[in-house]
Amino acid sequence: MQHILIFLFAITSIASFGQRSLQSINLNLHLGSASHIGELASSDANAILQEARNSFGGEFSFYTGPKWGIGLELDYGKLYADNANHNKNDYTGVLVRSSFFNSGIRVTYNILPFGKYWKRNAATPYIFGMGGILFSQSKYMTDIIYPTTCIFDPGTNISGTYGGGIGLKIRHNEHWTTNAEIYNYQVPGDRLEGFHIDDDSSPDILLGLRFGINYSIYTW
Repeated sequence: MQHILIFLFAITSIASFGQRSLQSINLNLHLGSASHIGELASSDANAILQEARNSFGGEFSFYTGPKWGIGLELDYGKLYADNANHNKNDYTGVLVRSSFFNSGIRVTYNILPFGKYWKRNAATPYIFGMGGILFSQSKYMTDIIYPTTCIFDPGTNISGTYGGGIGLKIRHNEHWTTNAEIYNYQVPGDRLEGFHIDDDSSPDILLGLRFGINYSIYTW
């Protein structure tokens, strides 16, 4: 009987240790850049790099194990586009100056096991997906003529948003990690630039690069 009790205690201890290694609460703060593709802004790589503007935000997440996490992502940033970088005849002199606030539910998957007790993996690539709501506002130019096909969207615009990205996280000690990631989000409704074309139903695209620092609390 004594041997059975010792065996059961050992199994329970191992299971408890496994649980402690699996679950964590995480707070991530990030800085980065944001660009977009829309009616004026094209997918030209040089233009995307030249027109990138600052963004910042954070994520509060819960990891159920060394691979899967779910959380709330928040991001605020500026967007800019100059037709001089895109050479669209109908948009001569047009500038886009917008701001956005994006919030949504994010699911992350670590390619390698990553957590308090997985110290053999000092780094792991990861993928993530996000779906949520985006608020945006745009400034208009009063000294130029916009194309006659433009429909303006003044005030605060609300759009759905969804997409994902890839990244790399690096462990520095038991609690602190840093990460870098790129993201690409679809924004249905075509409102990021403050105007849209009536017969164009394609979504805008929000994309960028982020660098973050993360603090983990292991729940048990």
